[in-house]
Amino acid sequence: MKRLVAAVLVFSVFGLGCYNTYTVPRSQLATLQDFPESGKATVTDSNGREVVVNEDTRLFVRSQGGKRYPITPFNFKMTESQLVASDRDYILDVNSLRENAEVDHMSTGKTAAWIVVGSVIGAGLIGLIAWAAASGGGSEGGN
Repeated sequence: MKRLVAAVLVFSVFGLGCYNTYTVPRSQLATLQDFPESGKATVTDSNGREVVVNEDTRLFVRSQGGKRYPITPFNFKMTESQLVASDRDYILDVNSLRENAEVDHMSTGKTAAWIVVGSVIGAGLIGLIAWAAASGGGSEGGN
């Protein structure tokens, strides 16, 4: 049981990071095709906010049906009819994609909150197991 609790805690710390997702119009996505000299680019999302994109930023396009395709910033080509991401082996028909792409940024505050909540739940489970083991857990027949 302790291994299960430990595995859940490790997964929650490393796998459940929270992200802020920004929707970026296709015209802004097109500016992310070529690597800038500074190593990062700034695009404007559909709400007018400026979003910084670098090589490690999570970038996605979605099909009309909702399937999410990750693409690598500065490592794809987009024409009027196709989006080609050779490192992902994608050749996508632009007409089959939604008009907006998605940029995900890690949210430190949300992720920290999840880690704290996961740790408290894990500590509570461990404490409950320890209390149950210490209290004997059952009776031995009797009077």
